[in-house]
Amino acid sequence: MVTSNKSNQHHVRYWSAIKPLLLFFIFTSLSALSQEMVLNPTGRDIQLTSLIRISDTVLGEADISITADNRILLPKDSTLVLLAPVVTQEGIQRLSATTTDETLSQHHFEQSGLGLTFDFASLECIVTVPPELSLRQRLTLREEDDLHNYVDPSTLSGYVNVALSANKSEFIDLESDRQSLYRSQFDSALNIGNLNFEYESFFENGSEVDSNYVREGSRLNIDYPNQGSRLVIGDMYNGGKAFQDSADILGVGITRDFTLIPTRNVRPRATQSFTLQRTSNVDVYVDGIAVRRLTLGAGSYDLNDIPLARGNNDVELVITDRSGNEERIKFSIATADNLLNSGEFEYSLMYGAPSEIKDGKRDYLTDERILHDYFDVGISPWLTLGINSQIREDLYQYGVNALIASSWGVTEFNASQSSHPKYGRGNAYRVAFDAQFSNTNPLQPQLRFSYENLTNNFTGISGFDAPDEDISLTNHYISAFGSVYLTRSLRTALTLNYRVGVDSKNDYLIASPSLSGRLFDTPATWSARMNYKHSKIGDSDLGATLTLSWPLSKRTRLVNRYATPLNEKSIDYSYQNNIGNTGGISTFASALTNEEVDTNLNAGVNYAANRFEVNASHTSRFDQPNGDVRNHSTDVTISSAIAFSGSSVTMGRPVREAFAIVQKHSSLADNELAIDPTRDGKNARVYLHGDTTALIPDLVSYNSQLISYDVKDLPPGYDLGDGAFRIKPGYKKGYSLQVGSDAALTVIGKLIDRQSNTPISLVAGTAHYLGKSQQPPIDFFTNRNGIFAISGLKPGDYELTLDTTKKESAIINLDEKSNTLIRLGDLYVD
Repeated sequence: MVTSNKSNQHHVRYWSAIKPLLLFFIFTSLSALSQEMVLNPTGRDIQLTSLIRISDTVLGEADISITADNRILLPKDSTLVLLAPVVTQEGIQRLSATTTDETLSQHHFEQSGLGLTFDFASLECIVTVPPELSLRQRLTLREEDDLHNYVDPSTLSGYVNVALSANKSEFIDLESDRQSLYRSQFDSALNIGNLNFEYESFFENGSEVDSNYVREGSRLNIDYPNQGSRLVIGDMYNGGKAFQDSADILGVGITRDFTLIPTRNVRPRATQSFTLQRTSNVDVYVDGIAVRRLTLGAGSYDLNDIPLARGNNDVELVITDRSGNEERIKFSIATADNLLNSGEFEYSLMYGAPSEIKDGKRDYLTDERILHDYFDVGISPWLTLGINSQIREDLYQYGVNALIASSWGVTEFNASQSSHPKYGRGNAYRVAFDAQFSNTNPLQPQLRFSYENLTNNFTGISGFDAPDEDISLTNHYISAFGSVYLTRSLRTALTLNYRVGVDSKNDYLIASPSLSGRLFDTPATWSARMNYKHSKIGDSDLGATLTLSWPLSKRTRLVNRYATPLNEKSIDYSYQNNIGNTGGISTFASALTNEEVDTNLNAGVNYAANRFEVNASHTSRFDQPNGDVRNHSTDVTISSAIAFSGSSVTMGRPVREAFAIVQKHSSLADNELAIDPTRDGKNARVYLHGDTTALIPDLVSYNSQLISYDVKDLPPGYDLGDGAFRIKPGYKKGYSLQVGSDAALTVIGKLIDRQSNTPISLVAGTAHYLGKSQQPPIDFFTNRNGIFAISGLKPGDYELTLDTTKKESAIINLDEKSNTLIRLGDLYVD
């Protein structure tokens, strides 16, 4: 069991010099409310080591000074280095120019548009950065986070996610037809040390489906985090590389990929992968305006995971977490690979039998074998080279790739060749280019281009048994996209797509110019897109789409759309509130009508309770306003999880990448506990009521996280330690965390020299526990009047030893039935 007291010990070296001072101030100020609050009442400068952070992100540590006149001074050079990864160059230059001294104060931060405060709860320096000076970053772990001491996960942990769903469908025309489907989905994991076992299955039955239980997959995972590598034995999925095909495999595989296990940032530029620390709102921008709102849970994502229509070249994701932090990611870029730093490499090697779910069962083609591999290496920061191959029986596919960066942009080259036992040799080539422009360019231009060429007989491993007419239907494909801002709020873009295939009747050229901008001085945005499609055979099509997106509030959005093809009109409404917390809700409703479908209505809601989630949706389709043809479909899913970590067991919302079970010490059994409360204190990630445990289901693997907590009606003087747990979970790992401990007492007293009968002022000392259990010594000091305060004490005897020449000492006894705040009165020291 890990307690908050143990977590506090990890940070003693930062806070031992300042914590007694702050404790003294907190308690002595209760009797002097009329006096102005001061940080340093000693009358002299204090030197100490403290952490510097922005929000929940710790930047590093620094030697700071708290002056006698209550100023906080940070060393200028080292502070600027710590801020460089999170503050824009403009902000760094502003701060540096505020003074020629070697230190920075709160006044210098204010002059540069930043903020600097000292947090009494965490005893850390807090830097505030406004959005205009905040440097855009990837949501992945930085190497500096490894400087922290993290809480250890449990050696034995696991969980079972259970999702129960029901679907009712009704088709009404001349006759009515009703169908039902019931499904139970199971997703589980068991961790023993560094070994992780996963198992997925489902059971379903219904009016059109016989009762059937299907094992979807099971595997053993062994991670090597420092190497960014994962060894898998069992059912695995191969996503493919470049022109490679994806496939399900039963066998063994090892992959080194720092996107999969982001323990090191080996890439000198942003990638198409991102990590969410918490469940977040995701606004989808097309043509520069928000047209859709998604809710994504905590975890790592590739942009291919986002449910968007393929082929749209002008998509951007704006991700906002519950703290208001915003991240923008371009969805469609031409180059699919990522540069690696010099000497860094990534690879994948998998071997086994192909598998598939067929007729409701997992089927293994045990008489066949698949070998998949790739290897990429960073030759220099601007050049990454790679090779790849796949083999399935006597079908071979192998290729090479290169990624080259220059001042113009990033260029990707791919070349691949296949050898099929029936169709012979085939070739495939791809070249792509992403232009790079200065961030200061007022036009904010974008330019992307890609070209692919495939011969008719190029075949991947998925085409092993494919007939001739199903392989390489596209011979040439060109895609290009460009955009500029005509004014600060008016943007124009152009998308071009050209295809030449085996069957010329499917050849086409598509040109889509668009214009988008703000609707006058309102928060609404609009977009107008022309779509011209010229087919080699048949008539050309010309259409237009008009879109108006109106954010009614931070939680609500309304989107109207009109498209000339089929005279289609639609309206979409979405509402999201408290996402990622208990009580979080997300709803949507939409209506669509066109010449083929008179009305199509959709609505849905997702609600997160403390221990379960509910998802419900309904769709109705009417071919005529009052006609006899209509369809209705309703889905309801309720999901929950049973998890254990060490000896702790609990229920909660479904587990994602990692989890923690939190319980309270018996001394807090009657207090309500909020995990990760919001700033206003109205909501929290999860709650603990009474003598129960709670499950934090959405921790992100291999990312540093701070789990904060707040106890309602905390007894006066009760010491909670840090008030947070710092963790860095492994894949599917579980934690057992305890809030509070028996070392929760706080004492206040006054030390008096027995011989002179005078207070012992401005002297440091140490409290040593004399009981059988172990507890590190606790530092304290006295003020000018000899008054001291010590927190984090257990019931029992302590020896207070003063840091003087004679090492004077005194013994105090703390009774188990004492209040958490104990006033000792005068203590005489010989």
